[in-house]
Amino acid sequence: MKKLFRFPFFLLLCSLVCMVMFTGRAYAQKYIFAHYDIEDGLIQSQINKMSMDIDHRLWIGTFGGACRFDGKDFTAYTRLTGLPDNYVATVFSDKGGCTWFGTMNGLARLYKGKIIRYKPDIALKRYFVGNITQDGEGTIWVTCAGTLFRVKNDKMQHVAINNDAELFITSLAVNNAGVLYAAVYKKGIYRLNGQKWEHVIDVPAVYDEQVIKRIFFDRFDKSKIYLLTRTGLLCARDGVAKPLDIKNVTEKIKGQLLCIEQDADANIWLGTDNGAYCIMDGDVIHYNSSNGLTDNSVPDIYFDADKNLWLGSLGNGLYRCEGDRYTIFDRTQGIPESKIVMTVTQDWNKNVLMGIDGAGILRYDGKKLSEVSVPGGSPYLKGVQSLYTDKTGTVWIGTGATGLWQYDKSGFKQVKNSSGFAYNFITADESGTLWLATSMGCFYYQNGEMKQLEGIPSYSASMLGLGGDSVLIGTQNGVMLAVNKKIVPGFKLKSFPNTAVYSMIRYRDLLLVGTDDSGLYTWDMTTGAVNIYNVGDGLKANSIYSLAADERGRLWMGTGRGINRMQYDPEKKTFWVIDNIGSKEPVVEANQNAIMHRGHEIWISTTKAVMVYNTMTKMVPSPPPHVFIKSVQLMKEDGEKRSSIDLDDWAELQHNQNHLSISFLGVYLKNPDAVSYQYKLVGLDSAFSSPMRNNVVNYPSLPPGKYTFRVKAISPDGQVSPKMASFSFVIIPPFYQTFYFRLLAIVLLVLLGFGVQNLVHQRKIKREKAIEAMKREEKLKIRQQTAEDFHDDLGNKLTRITVLSEILNAKIDKGQADQRGIVDQIKQNAASLYNGTKDILWALDPKSDNLYETLNHIREIGIEVFHDVPVDFEFAAVDEDIQLIKLPMEYSRNITMIFKELLNNILKHADAGLVTFELDQSDKNAIALRVTDDGKGFDSGAAHRGRGINNINARAKRINASLLINSEAGKGTSVTLKFSKNQLNN
Repeated sequence: MKKLFRFPFFLLLCSLVCMVMFTGRAYAQKYIFAHYDIEDGLIQSQINKMSMDIDHRLWIGTFGGACRFDGKDFTAYTRLTGLPDNYVATVFSDKGGCTWFGTMNGLARLYKGKIIRYKPDIALKRYFVGNITQDGEGTIWVTCAGTLFRVKNDKMQHVAINNDAELFITSLAVNNAGVLYAAVYKKGIYRLNGQKWEHVIDVPAVYDEQVIKRIFFDRFDKSKIYLLTRTGLLCARDGVAKPLDIKNVTEKIKGQLLCIEQDADANIWLGTDNGAYCIMDGDVIHYNSSNGLTDNSVPDIYFDADKNLWLGSLGNGLYRCEGDRYTIFDRTQGIPESKIVMTVTQDWNKNVLMGIDGAGILRYDGKKLSEVSVPGGSPYLKGVQSLYTDKTGTVWIGTGATGLWQYDKSGFKQVKNSSGFAYNFITADESGTLWLATSMGCFYYQNGEMKQLEGIPSYSASMLGLGGDSVLIGTQNGVMLAVNKKIVPGFKLKSFPNTAVYSMIRYRDLLLVGTDDSGLYTWDMTTGAVNIYNVGDGLKANSIYSLAADERGRLWMGTGRGINRMQYDPEKKTFWVIDNIGSKEPVVEANQNAIMHRGHEIWISTTKAVMVYNTMTKMVPSPPPHVFIKSVQLMKEDGEKRSSIDLDDWAELQHNQNHLSISFLGVYLKNPDAVSYQYKLVGLDSAFSSPMRNNVVNYPSLPPGKYTFRVKAISPDGQVSPKMASFSFVIIPPFYQTFYFRLLAIVLLVLLGFGVQNLVHQRKIKREKAIEAMKREEKLKIRQQTAEDFHDDLGNKLTRITVLSEILNAKIDKGQADQRGIVDQIKQNAASLYNGTKDILWALDPKSDNLYETLNHIREIGIEVFHDVPVDFEFAAVDEDIQLIKLPMEYSRNITMIFKELLNNILKHADAGLVTFELDQSDKNAIALRVTDDGKGFDSGAAHRGRGINNINARAKRINASLLINSEAGKGTSVTLKFSKNQLNN
């Protein structure tokens, strides 16, 4: 029974051994795949197809809808959001920012958040869309139920290859030149050349009945075209398709072939109904659940623009291949369940030894794990805490309860008097003395005896020999120095924090110390320079449990939250982190002093598994992140969301919409949490911000103005996004802060100023006019009073003189002629004086200050002058309306005196028979007074002007009037006095 039972197991073991021999790299190691499933937000775990959009977000079509992955969040699209059906067979993102969905029930397009459905222009029995692609001219091509369509003018237009509508199209592809290829069932491969279809590849007859599921163009060899069927992979060159010419590929790849892809190293990947296969360097590696992937079907493998390789499974969700940076040993490779590998070393045969707490020692010989047989009897060598291999190849084993052991070719040996405490760390100095850091202090082992070092606290965690007989000891309170096996009192590292020490190594001329909560401490032993590195410098944790340097001088650290790798700059004498890539690298806690450099590998034990890193892996910088603005939210004063802003439009916001929250994202699918950002609000900030991890910025109380928000994303290795995302908006100021309002306010203030000034001026003028009116009124009263007084007093006196002259004349004898002559002269002079004073009295009278009264006075003068003489005086009638024309006193008096002089001159010199006076009103803006006679006239050019004419001209100038004299000898004379009406108001 035992033999029968063991025979199948033996066959299985043999087959596993053969697999190891044939596959080379697949022995007893687990490859790393980042895994995303429904618990991470994936809409459904059965994946059909993947694509990447222009923002470098991954789109996934599943049995239960489609979703978009930006590295952090999955966004779902289903029938509830507008898809024709939840079964999304294919998904494709075009160059214009649209995403297309091929479903069980037709075609749909997503653009700017809206889903548009498309219907074929011909009737079909089924509307299953299986292929979507875009050619070099931007045309979208689709197969629906095996029928070819192109999308043009928002319509699905049927295209018949060579006018044969019966051809069944199984797949579509576009090469690097943008040329469309179509696989036709039983006909081979066709290519669209302009408007014509060319048959370019024949398929061997053995594959004639098989559907060509994929057409794939080799990215590195343009002459190769791969054709994938369910049972085989063909390679076409020069129009001839043949099975792939790689030895044993057919034998090694089992199951149905579902998809094909090529990675950055030109390796060909095939998805099957049993995991995936990678054709690498002429060999084949099968990825399944035994080494990190899945045993389920892999219907799509997708190599994106950022060099990520994605594998979509049916039932186990989405995987991303992390490459061969590291492999893992865990319970699937033989490590006991629920046990922790506490330490690693290598034996005298270069085999890896793993010390396990509670399970003894495992050996890895490069092919498999096996348990090391230890002395029988519990609990011997089960609680291994530390391992160390000395120069002779002897392995020293420190346990938690059974003391210190030696292990060499002869077997195991327990050190005497070594029990009773746990061994945290074991090392040896140059002299070969073994130093032991334990839970009860520090010990050294020499000449077969264990001795305790005095002056050390009860707990020590690590030790480092400095040469000679000097040893540094890491304790709970810092580093202590022992020389000649005695503690140096007062020794203290410069600037070292008062914290526990977990690990120490010597790196060049530096002492590196890993602490429990202060990061990595470096001390230059020649210059004394100190540096401290922590999470702010890229470390995954501030607790540094283990340290080692590889053959390339790179520093490896096991921290409390994962593994870090650092590079040293000898010029600056500083370290910088170089390995923050891989978002799904396990968050693990490294074990203390459980690290080993072995060849081109770094072995680090953690609480979950042993991680083996390939030190020769090239650190090729990943493409930079692609940043975009997710949303812009208007916020209320209390911080609650008010509304969202459309990112496609220039936003005009009111002055009270000045609290904005801007969310952005740098799409970096490998490790989105490690992306940092720099942003600037043009119009407010003068420079970009310092790098930060937060992807939301709040701007409260922005002042009115024009703004442009710009942001760039930076990858962990310093790659900056090629394009910055930006969003422009303007905050409109309140009306009282606008330019036009301010201009209007200034104009109004100026006008108000002018108004006030004018009001003051008008009041001043009004006051001056009032004063002038008062003065005029006073003058009028004075004139009136003067005229009355002058008339009453002087008139009476002159009348009395005249009367007395007549009385005197009556009393003088007739014989006294000379006396009578004197009295007559007195009488005549008194009469002349009286007549002269009448004009003065008339001018003084305020009633005379209008044109009508002035003309009437001139008429009276004319009548008086030509009374009792043979001269006719005619005065042209005037309209009484001229009474409204007021004249200043000087005008009325001078006008009167001018024409009195003229009339007297006519009487004395003209010998006229007719004299006329008239008012000429032909010019509405002027007053013209004219006197004309028919006398003898005179030559105005030759006549000598006497005193009378000079007086007349002088009076005309006083009133700003013009005097025009027109006369000819024998033809009479005309004199016109003309002045402006406007000057009467001045």
